[in-house]
Amino acid sequence: MKTITLSVNQFNTFVKNILDAEEFLSNICVYGEVTNFKMSGGHAYFDLKDETAMLSCVKFGANDLNIKNGDLVTAFGKVNFYVKSGRLNFLVGRVSAAGMGDLYQRFLMLKQKLEKEGFFAEEIKKPIPRFAKNLGVVTSETGAVIRDIIHVTRLKNPYTNIIVYPSRVQGSGAEDDIVRGIEYFNTRKDIDTIIVARGGGSIEDLSPFNTEKIVKAIYASEKPVISAVGHETDFTLCDFAADLRVPTPSVAAEVAVFDYFEQLNNIKLINDNNYYFITKIINDRKKETANISSSIIDKTKLKIESSKNQIMMTVKDIESKIELIKKEKENKLSVLTNVISKLNPLEILKSGYAVVENQGKKLTTIKSAKVGDEITINLNDGKFDATISKIVK
Repeated sequence: MKTITLSVNQFNTFVKNILDAEEFLSNICVYGEVTNFKMSGGHAYFDLKDETAMLSCVKFGANDLNIKNGDLVTAFGKVNFYVKSGRLNFLVGRVSAAGMGDLYQRFLMLKQKLEKEGFFAEEIKKPIPRFAKNLGVVTSETGAVIRDIIHVTRLKNPYTNIIVYPSRVQGSGAEDDIVRGIEYFNTRKDIDTIIVARGGGSIEDLSPFNTEKIVKAIYASEKPVISAVGHETDFTLCDFAADLRVPTPSVAAEVAVFDYFEQLNNIKLINDNNYYFITKIINDRKKETANISSSIIDKTKLKIESSKNQIMMTVKDIESKIELIKKEKENKLSVLTNVISKLNPLEILKSGYAVVENQGKKLTTIKSAKVGDEITINLNDGKFDATISKIVK
């Protein structure tokens, strides 16, 4: 057989023509379980799967489409092969519900069981520390998830430490890795918060996070656990068990890490405000103190002046009384002086009286004298001696 050489475009066009010519493929129903469902620009993109195969589907203008991952549906449409990308898609015209997928049904049954046992109760949720210093992250050590967490953390707080426990997040053995990571961080006293994270995926990809083992490990954790598994529309049992569920790993870093620069600005603002208010209080107190001091000084001056006046009045009163007493004493003294003066022997002598002494003794009676005694006669201005020649009784 002769080999024909074709360009990629020629080959893809040839395949498309064969598929388009097949009437069977232009109006067909496909039955399967919805997975990897997402909306973009008003269009729905999802896969239909069964136990052994998967089919990529797209439905344009799907704002009213009401399906979700795990739903069992019948999709009506046709096969379309895109020449440019070389991909085969099933263009869906309409979708009808056909029940619930086995995997999703098992997820709901386990969720209901664990919920009844109290593993998801709100009252057992631990608060997420506001000022975490060390974060323990259970995730793959490669890939976008850990890069996003590190990037957001470094932007908010370059001083927060990130300790990664490398874990498989998909496939066989992943749930054991995740459980060991949670248990490991609980042995470290320095860890403030644990983040369990991975990117989005199908319900099969997220199956390690939908196990009873994961739920019980989170329940037993003494450290608060943030679940950042999948995208915003993905929910796992890990989310329900965690102390906080966030839609993406980036949001987990936003929540777990405090903004160092914002806190720094807040502290500076508080310091500035405190400085302003303290300065104002000090100045106000200075003014109040000055006013009080001035008032005290004025009152003291008034009291001193009043006391001075009272003292002066008292002094004058005392002086008046002293003067009065002085005059009274002077008058009494004058009277006494006059009396004493009159009683003064010298004054008596001035009146013509004399003091006679006999041998140095005052002679007061003739009985003490005899004729012939020599006597001294004291007068006002002198004395003289005499001899008694005669005594008359």
